[in-house]
Amino acid sequence: MEVMEKIIAYSKTFYEKLDFAHNIEHGERVVKNAKLLQEKEGGNAFLVEAGAWLHQFHVSDNLEEVREFLGTLEIEEELKDKLYEIILSRPRNIKETSPIEAKIVCDADNIEVISTYGTIRELLCNFKSRNKSYEDTIKDTLKVQEEFRKTLITKTAREMMEKDLAILDEFWASYSKWSK
Repeated sequence: MEVMEKIIAYSKTFYEKLDFAHNIEHGERVVKNAKLLQEKEGGNAFLVEAGAWLHQFHVSDNLEEVREFLGTLEIEEELKDKLYEIILSRPRNIKETSPIEAKIVCDADNIEVISTYGTIRELLCNFKSRNKSYEDTIKDTLKVQEEFRKTLITKTAREMMEKDLAILDEFWASYSKWSK
C-alpha cells in the first residue's frame, strides 16, 4: 500500500467515529478545497493532500496515536514533522511563519465552516450534535463564522469565498430583520 493510501485508510477509520458533520464526506471536501487552493498557492502537493486528510485529528485526544501512525510511514522525518504541524494548525494558532501547506489546509477547513454549505452544516451540527437550543445554535454559528472569516489566510481562499460571504451577509441581515 502506498503512503497516501495508508493515510486515507487511517483517516477514514477515524472519520467513521465522528458525528455527521465531521464524517468522511467532510474529509473529502476539505481535501478537494485544499487541492484547489494548492493549485494557486503552491506548496508541496503531498503535504497538502495528506494534511487535509489528517486535519480532523486536531480535535482528537489521540494526538499521540496519530504521531505514532506518522512514524510508521515510509517518508522523510521532515515530512512527518510537517504533517504533524499541519494537523495542529487551527485558525487560533496559525502564524505568518507557518508553512504554506498548513495555511492551505487551515483555509480548506475554514471554507467548510463559512461557505453557504458550511453555514447549514454548522447550524445542523450545533443543533443536532451539540444539542444547543435554537437561539444558541444561531448565536454560536454566527460567532464561529465571524471568527473563521477573519482567519482566512491565503489570497486564493479569500477570493474564493467573496461571493459566498456576500450571500451570507445578505442572508443574516434578512434573518435579523425577520427574527425580531
